[in-house]
Amino acid sequence: MENENKLSEIDPNRQYTQTLGDQVNNIEQEARMILPGIQTLFGFQLMVGFSPGFKTYITFDERYVHLASLLLVAISGLLTMAPAAYHRQANHQISKHFVRISSRFITLALAPLAVGTCLDVYLVTRIMGESVNLAQIVSVSLFLLYLVIWFIYPQIRGKRIKRLPTHVLPEDTNL
Repeated sequence: MENENKLSEIDPNRQYTQTLGDQVNNIEQEARMILPGIQTLFGFQLMVGFSPGFKTYITFDERYVHLASLLLVAISGLLTMAPAAYHRQANHQISKHFVRISSRFITLALAPLAVGTCLDVYLVTRIMGESVNLAQIVSVSLFLLYLVIWFIYPQIRGKRIKRLPTHVLPEDTNL
């Protein structure tokens, strides 16, 4: 009950400070949310590449599109797991540097994931719709959506939030 009262005191329009431990915990949770999707997509990409009928549906050049998509998704997985590898080999220390580099790795992982996904969507749309033009429209539209939601909007919102004063969370509040 007491914790509920403290949560009700928190203004959703305010910016609150986080401890270094909380920041690292958030990074860990973000990586845990992203990684299973990357691994699943990568697994499907590998399976499709070895399926007998796959080569009959795509052109020789489109095989390289699929390979590029596969490599981009692999790079995305690599970048998503980089903070854990770094932390494991850096004596398990947390610091502002660790938070900064981990955030960059995870943010960078989104770019190849978006492009790799769009390339695969291009191939699937081209095969199903039997139209290069439709496939281009769909994949470029999806890429623009990724760009806006994953990169442009957070940058705009982040600039607004930076101007807000920071406040300390009430004691013993777990968000």
